Amino acid sequence: MLKYYLFYTLSIALGAAGQIILKTGAKSGKNLGIIHSFVNVFTISGYILLFITTLLSLYALKMIPLKNTIAFLPVTFIIVLMLSSIILKEKISKKQLLGSIIIIFGIIWFNFKW
Repeated sequence: MLKYYLFYTLSIALGAAGQIILKTGAKSGKNLGIIHSFVNVFTISGYILLFITTLLSLYALKMIPLKNTIAFLPVTFIIVLMLSSIILKEKISKKQLLGSIIIIFGIIWFNFKW
């Protein structure tokens, strides 16, 4: 059972990395035209990572209860925010920070046993 949770965790991490790579690809092809924004090494790599993420998630969902996966899914938004801040040097706005805090409290609330 642990291996399914590891696959699901890996799919979350790869999904976040894929989104960062896609954004990098879109930014790199920005001045070269719309076709180059969608077809370059970064965007193709990002799409491949997102496809692998889908396969890993489907494999993991065979054994993990849906309630447990829903609790982990919003973590992707926080990971993408942190990675975009670190890798892409984007500034985190107050709204994004507030949204991340709400996500964390939502995860805690969702998993709290009454």
